[in-house]
Amino acid sequence: MRAGKLRHRVTLEFYQRLPRTPSGDTPSDWVAVDTARASIEPLRGRLLLAAQEAQSESTARIRLRWRQDVADATGKTLRFRYRGRVYRVDGRPVDPDLRGRELEVMVHEWV
Repeated sequence: MRAGKLRHRVTLEFYQRLPRTPSGDTPSDWVAVDTARASIEPLRGRLLLAAQEAQSESTARIRLRWRQDVADATGKTLRFRYRGRVYRVDGRPVDPDLRGRELEVMVHEWV
């Protein structure tokens, strides 16, 4: 993977359990763990009308260098943040050439 294509600096957020509160609850929330260089490639977009409320959905592909924590993640445990936009993962990250050099993650963004 050429470094020049990785022009976006994304924040990796994992869904984690937080420390137990004094009341005994164990809350969970998205926690920013690290940043990584990535390529964000928009693929398509559409406008949805649901419950008389307009929402737009865009789909993109994020490519980044191989990371074991990202390779093991799913859409319920990982999301990306870039310039205020939140990208949620669809499915599991894929190693496109099966060489352990890069990951390709299909994501969607709700605006």
